Amino acid sequence: MNIPFYIICTLIVFTPLARGSVHPWATTIIQILILLSAIIMVAKKTAIPKTPMTKPITAILILCAVSFTFSSHKPVAFEGLLMLLTYIAAYFITQSCVKTRKQQRILVYTIIATAILLSVIGIFKRFGLNPLPFWIYPDIGNPSPDSISGAYVNRNHLAGFLEMAIPLLIILFITRQRTLETKLGLVFLTLFLLTTQAFTLSRGGWISTITAILFLAVVLLSQKSFVDKKIILTIGACIVIMSLFILASLPVVERITTLTQQDTTDNISGRMRCWKGTILHIKDNLLLGTGPNTFTVAYPAYQIPGPAVLRRYAHNDYLHFTAETGILFIPILMYTLFCFFRTGFQNLKSQSRQKKGIALGAMAAIFAILIHSFSDFNLNIPANAFTFTVIAALVFNPSESSEKICVPKKKVILINFMAYYKA
Repeated sequence: MNIPFYIICTLIVFTPLARGSVHPWATTIIQILILLSAIIMVAKKTAIPKTPMTKPITAILILCAVSFTFSSHKPVAFEGLLMLLTYIAAYFITQSCVKTRKQQRILVYTIIATAILLSVIGIFKRFGLNPLPFWIYPDIGNPSPDSISGAYVNRNHLAGFLEMAIPLLIILFITRQRTLETKLGLVFLTLFLLTTQAFTLSRGGWISTITAILFLAVVLLSQKSFVDKKIILTIGACIVIMSLFILASLPVVERITTLTQQDTTDNISGRMRCWKGTILHIKDNLLLGTGPNTFTVAYPAYQIPGPAVLRRYAHNDYLHFTAETGILFIPILMYTLFCFFRTGFQNLKSQSRQKKGIALGAMAAIFAILIHSFSDFNLNIPANAFTFTVIAALVFNPSESSEKICVPKKKVILINFMAYYKA
């Protein structure tokens, strides 16, 4: 029994349902289960595959370890380093335990099913039918009563999960031949997730989802090996057109005005003040930053005067991580992305439709969250960071995604006897 595989699938579902796993009790559960998976794999002497990502991951780990060593906020930095080790372990465990085409599909289906479940929860909450009091947050109120946030506290983080799940759902049209009924069902589910994405009222979520769909379309047009391109592109165009009608709804249109007005903590001027303060933070700690996970405790000294809101995140993951680990984070990140997308595009040359489809969907999902990271902090939310890690690992799965075929022992003996007789 492949216990680590089921643990990874369980965590994909659990982490967003646990309020995005932003609380210490939830991150502790993640760490315990990942440690259990690692112990099982060590006991079974499971080999850790080497991939093009091994070197950049090692570089990130070394950078964060050195940053932690010189940090003046060691207790907090240690927590950040421990969480980074958890994500790295999850990445390699996913690579090692996903061994068949069926397991790849189960992992993708789990992510999509979780996105659908979060959407249903969000809709229930939107109409005052919250299924569990656990998902009520009286301490923060409801700043956007017209929005959908699912089990998350922040609507932008539901948007972050959805923008990773939607490309994986769209590529199911590609991975294998499907009946007309199944295709219609996939179209319905795609429209459902896109509708939920629209009503998260997350501008970053809209932009990221649209760019992910455009990424899929551009790659499909440029690849001759994909079959049914015209059908898929037609379906994609219809989905986009119908999505535009959804976006024309009143609360979504009104949300655009918050770029310059309304919510003083969420408009563009507020985020620009935060970015300016973060740049000052980076300049004063240029080489090694202040340590992983230390932004919350180090940033207040650099906060630009404005509304009385203490920022816990930079609202830009690139600035945030650079402030914590130093300027060397930027070239390491660029090298990491180069390795990821290079391997992803190499997988598009595979003879396996499933391997090509999953590689394309995973690249689009990662591309979406990278776009959203310019204006938000999804990769600081454990649920989304964990799903991001698992999706990235799918691209680097070393197997050719072939099903394990079990041949009866008697049949093997008969085949060998016939071969010997002919010889």
